[in-house]
Amino acid sequence: MCVMKILLTGLLCVLTHGPGGPRLAWAQQKQHFRNAPENQRVIEGNVAIIKCEVGNQAGRVQWAKDGFVLGFNRSIPGYPRYEMIGDGIDGEHHLRIHNTTLNDDADYQCQVGPADGHPPIRGTGHLTVLMAPAAVELLGRGREGVLEVSEGEEVTLECRVEDAKPVADVVWFKNDQEIHLDSRVDITEESSKHRRHNMISKVTLRLTPQDDGSHYSCRADHPALNTPMRASVKISVQYPPGPPVITGYTTGEAIRAGKERTLTCRSRGGNPLGRVVWYRNNENIDSTDRAEGGESVNEYKFIVDAADNGAVFTCEVRNKLTDKPLLSSVKLNVQFPPQRVRVTGPRQARVGDNVTLTCFAENSNPPAMVSWVMDGQPRPETSTRNETTGSGGWHTNSKLTLTVPSVNRDITFTCHATNQALGETKVDTFKLPILRPPQAPYLRGYSEGTGISVGSEQVITCVSIGGNPVAHLQWYRNGQKVASRVHNVDGVSSAEVHIIAEPEDNGAQYRCEAHNAAAASPVSISTTLVVYFPPENVKISLSPQSLRAGEQATLTCDAGPSNPAATITWLREGYEMSGSPQPPSHTRNGGTIVVNKLTLSLTAADDGLTYTCQAFNSALQKAVRQSVTLRVNYKPTFLTDPPPVVDVVIGESEVLNLTARANPGPVTYAWTRHGLPLPQQVNEDSWRNAYTIDLEEMAAAPSETSSYVAADGPLLYLKGVTVDDAGDYELKATNSEGTTDAKIYINVQYPPTIKYTSRLVTVSEGQDAHLECAADGNPLTEAMMKWSRENYDFTRTEQSFGGKKASLMVLRANRNDTGVFSCVVNNGIGKETMSNATLVVKTKPQVERSQLFNRAAVELGGTGLLHCRAQGAPDISFSWKRDGHLLSNGARPDKYENETIKTGLVTWASTFIIKSVREQDYGDYVCVAENELGASTTQVRFTRPTRPDPPLALKILNTTHDSVTLSWTPGFDGGQPQYFRIRYRSKSSSSYQFADVVEFGVYTYTVTGLSLNTEYFFSIQSRNNDGDSEYRGEFVRAITRSEAPPTPVPSSNVGKEASKLPGLWVVIIVLVATALLALNVSAIVCIVRRRRNKRASPPTKKTPPPSISASTMPKALPISTTQGSDQASSKSTTNTMYAPSSYNDTVVGETLSSISEKSRESYTQEDSVVDYEVHFLHDHVFLYDHCGLHCGLPCGCEQTHKHAASTYLIDQIEPPPEYASQTPSQPSSAAYDPQEDDYAEVLRRNAYNHQLGVPNGAAQYHAGGPSVTLGLHDHGHGYPADMGSISVEGRDHSHALQSLGLDSDPPPSLGLEQHSIPSEHPSLTLDPALHHNRPSCHRRHRLLQ
Repeated sequence: MCVMKILLTGLLCVLTHGPGGPRLAWAQQKQHFRNAPENQRVIEGNVAIIKCEVGNQAGRVQWAKDGFVLGFNRSIPGYPRYEMIGDGIDGEHHLRIHNTTLNDDADYQCQVGPADGHPPIRGTGHLTVLMAPAAVELLGRGREGVLEVSEGEEVTLECRVEDAKPVADVVWFKNDQEIHLDSRVDITEESSKHRRHNMISKVTLRLTPQDDGSHYSCRADHPALNTPMRASVKISVQYPPGPPVITGYTTGEAIRAGKERTLTCRSRGGNPLGRVVWYRNNENIDSTDRAEGGESVNEYKFIVDAADNGAVFTCEVRNKLTDKPLLSSVKLNVQFPPQRVRVTGPRQARVGDNVTLTCFAENSNPPAMVSWVMDGQPRPETSTRNETTGSGGWHTNSKLTLTVPSVNRDITFTCHATNQALGETKVDTFKLPILRPPQAPYLRGYSEGTGISVGSEQVITCVSIGGNPVAHLQWYRNGQKVASRVHNVDGVSSAEVHIIAEPEDNGAQYRCEAHNAAAASPVSISTTLVVYFPPENVKISLSPQSLRAGEQATLTCDAGPSNPAATITWLREGYEMSGSPQPPSHTRNGGTIVVNKLTLSLTAADDGLTYTCQAFNSALQKAVRQSVTLRVNYKPTFLTDPPPVVDVVIGESEVLNLTARANPGPVTYAWTRHGLPLPQQVNEDSWRNAYTIDLEEMAAAPSETSSYVAADGPLLYLKGVTVDDAGDYELKATNSEGTTDAKIYINVQYPPTIKYTSRLVTVSEGQDAHLECAADGNPLTEAMMKWSRENYDFTRTEQSFGGKKASLMVLRANRNDTGVFSCVVNNGIGKETMSNATLVVKTKPQVERSQLFNRAAVELGGTGLLHCRAQGAPDISFSWKRDGHLLSNGARPDKYENETIKTGLVTWASTFIIKSVREQDYGDYVCVAENELGASTTQVRFTRPTRPDPPLALKILNTTHDSVTLSWTPGFDGGQPQYFRIRYRSKSSSSYQFADVVEFGVYTYTVTGLSLNTEYFFSIQSRNNDGDSEYRGEFVRAITRSEAPPTPVPSSNVGKEASKLPGLWVVIIVLVATALLALNVSAIVCIVRRRRNKRASPPTKKTPPPSISASTMPKALPISTTQGSDQASSKSTTNTMYAPSSYNDTVVGETLSSISEKSRESYTQEDSVVDYEVHFLHDHVFLYDHCGLHCGLPCGCEQTHKHAASTYLIDQIEPPPEYASQTPSQPSSAAYDPQEDDYAEVLRRNAYNHQLGVPNGAAQYHAGGPSVTLGLHDHGHGYPADMGSISVEGRDHSHALQSLGLDSDPPPSLGLEQHSIPSEHPSLTLDPALHHNRPSCHRRHRLLQ
């Protein structure tokens, strides 16, 4: 029975757990491909997506390229253009390749690893990358794409399409029509570029003249081309031209000379077209031919003249295919009139003389006909003779003989020579002079009785007409001969006499006589001159000789002879005065003498004045002057009228000058005040110093030494004026003629002071609010007192002024009127003074509802801070509720706290603190703000940390030639420190550049390195540990300036300006230096104490680090990716893209790259005195010094960070004693720096091989040193399931290493194979944004990733 039970139990086990059992359980749901990879084609540069969908996925998925695995990370590190896309949870693992290149042409395999009994599966597809042809070239083309051939010649066209993948197709065309030729030959060859091909296509043609001008082209078709590529050639077939044909003249045609004629020569056909040239009598005259509709044409246009009669015009045509030129000629017949006609005869004749005249007509075709005309009447008595010329024309000679008739004039003869065929006549005229007496003369240039100015030139012309020979003219002055200029023109005689007018010419007679040989006696004409002249001088006499103010004086002016009589005018300092004219007298040459007297009542103003007598000749518009300066005795008169009031600012100095003039001098001065004389002025130096004292020094100095009033002659000195110096001052100025008095008032002005303001005024909403401000000062007017408040609308206010008091009435006050009003007084003296008055309008609370306050976030176990802000008056109190339950009543101080502070005049803020946050604490909370007038509420959503909201209101602040300054408003930060990334591009570019703004609280940034006069687009996103927001502001744009600012020229005053460093800055610098010195002393003391403690109690494995929990530990900085100073993490950096991670979601060699000998050398010298403890939390490793975590500890820890080339490094890298003899858990990356990417790749392959069941140690890595075998780690040493709740208190270094998946005590025989890659944990995926999350307290914390 027992045996049967045992057998039955064994059979049941075999059926349940045997080899076939599991297959029965999951055979129907094993993992498989829903959509397996397939072969695809993609054009170079485009995006390729290879599908891979897995049904019932159990194992991990990765892609392999030509057998080379790419890793499980969906971002595929190391391949920035590769990524896995799709919903991984739903089994979508499509491979997307951006910007494909020829290197991407490969087999791609989607590999799904085994898991839970599921076998691995693979699917392969080939990606073919299409490469468009680089160029299409038609070989054998001539210059400018034209192929020249002779008629009947055979040519071969070769089309070459290069560098295509696959090979391109070629199509031939003639005049855009596809052609198929039997002579076509296609050849395919390998390109010089890898995996590309060239296509060579040839066609052979025999061309005729009909092919001339045809276009042959080849087109390359290829799937990678959106538009086919084409190359073409134009065919030019050459043949000889046709014979020339002349038009424009018919043989034997008569052409009229002087007309325009065009001879046209045409030659049809020919390639190239023939050259057409014109010749005249075998001389080249025109080579300017042109092509016209398949013909060559040369038009010779010319004006026909007599020389063209009988000329031969020849047209010649040829091109490069003609052996000899083709010719055609015409001979011209030209008719023309006589070229000229000339008549000759005797020089003069008397009545009854026989005379002969000759007419000669030169060169006419046909011969000219000659006729005579005498004084308009035809004369037929002629004899004519014709003679031939060498140019084909005729000369004609005609003579006329007659007896001179009895006439009293010259006789005119005209000869007419006419060409009967053309109807043209040429004419010449001859005048025969006949002797006769002259006519009576007449005068020009002067009219009887017209006056001329003395000294001017007068020209009088005597003219005599007629007479043969011409008349002789002679001038006389008062019967005496005078010289003249004589002219004879066309029988007219003239004589000019030039006269420079003098007073003696007034009334002189000028006569002109005319006569010749034919006259019996001379004839004459005369005229009498009138000459205007001014007086030569004027003379002033004074009576009496001694002048005194208050008496009378007479000035007499005598003007010499003048024509017409002069007019006398008196001038006083340029101003006209009236005098008394006296009876005139006359002279022998017609001049007039005039006299005028001026009587004056003398005053002091006349002393030194100049009186002028002016004698004016109205006809000549000329005046003669003489002046006299008066010397008048008078009592003192002030140079300027004494001012009744003089304004002087208190504490300032003033000099009043009341100088008087008097005749005779000197003038004595006497200053008095209240009837008492003023003291004399002090020495000059002390007075000069008085002007260098300002108001503040005057106020600080004793009154008896800084102020006085003194007099010195006409000067009144006021030094350091005080209010007591105000009042009346009198001055007496005296000389021998009398005394003059002056009185002035000194008005002392002083700066304003505010005596009273309404400090605080509280009113209810809707009431009028009254604010007052009382001040003192001189002067003080309404315009000098005003109420101000920034960005406030004063339209609902009323302002009044009276009694040095300014009032402000705010009508119907509301919530917006609450604030501080400033009473500002400024009278222009001293500094402006101001006092504030506060107005508070009672209103019920109004809670601020914005995205910065309506959400809050914190991790589990942390402390949640919910913020609420409200405005109102009187004082506001806050309470917090959730689901209707009051939480801020103090019932649970261990869980909730409510802190309220006043942040402004009527602004209050509440912070609701939730301690030790648990899952049930997340939700909606209500903030209630209330006062005696009412309440206002708002809801705050409390959640786990999330990615941040996008920033708000991105705008442009400023632009320069190479930079743009931006500003923005931050959005909700997701409950974590956030930083910002600016994305920008130029308008002409499609690629972006990025700039990170990582400094906390900075919301402005200047993008530099931009181009001149370029438009840019900007957008911005927020980033924190949980992710990135979307970009906002894509349409914010700016244009940089078109010109760069001029380069500043170094100034020689730089040193001088630097020497003027304010004393305040010197004090600040000294204080800072002192503080730094004290800080250094504290640090040295701290270091010495730690070293003593270390020697006294060496570190052991059981020494616990400071107690730190996940909720209280400060955030640490991740590995830095750039070199920099201590401030590197707070500066903004511009990157095109973050470099991809070089690890595959696992802790690899780079994780511990900080533990290198190179790092030891870099930091041992500087920081060897500081000891650090290593603690682990979540996915980060923190190192703390023994000073503690908080800056407030008395150690005096340094607030700096040390940056290495690629990471923050620890200063002490020796392992604890218990590990001194063990093999390191990972090889140091220092040995693999030159090939770090290869090292990471080996680690990724090992991880995948492990999933496929490849034995440990199958992959080895060699990097210029000993071979290192990388094994696989036991999953039992992976990360705990929940890292968020682990406390690091009490954990030693060994336990910390185990939390990273590293064995603390491996068997020596296993070596590195037992210390390899731990199982994947998502917390190890690092966000580059973590680099910018600074701890709030900058301490010497180091971080290992």
